[in-house]
Amino acid sequence: MKYLGVDWGLKRVGLAISEGKIASPLAVLSVNSLQDGLDKLISFIKREEIDIVVIGKPEGESGKRVEAVVKKLKKVGLKVIEADETLSTQEAKKFLLRIGVSRKSRRLDDAWAATIILQRFLDEQP
Repeated sequence: MKYLGVDWGLKRVGLAISEGKIASPLAVLSVNSLQDGLDKLISFIKREEIDIVVIGKPEGESGKRVEAVVKKLKKVGLKVIEADETLSTQEAKKFLLRIGVSRKSRRLDDAWAATIILQRFLDEQP
């Protein structure tokens, strides 16, 4: 089973991948709009033959945007699971700081946040 973790943002979409029990950061997509992000994400999912998308769902207004993304992904036949993303970005930033990644190089925050979202999901599976 091939899983893709997604940390959806207005300008960047963090991606993480797993084919087992361990999630790894994969990439950060730069996006110009909701539709641009969806097009890039769907293209990536199909190209990489992803089985399940695990997308972080925040609270409030951002959560409504993620709901719209989930709805559109499901509409094209993708299996999508919404997962709690509470503090995933802060946890990713702390981790990168702890291992000595400079602020300038921290563009990977979003990929690491996606990794945390996906790993939490994988840890809950039997």
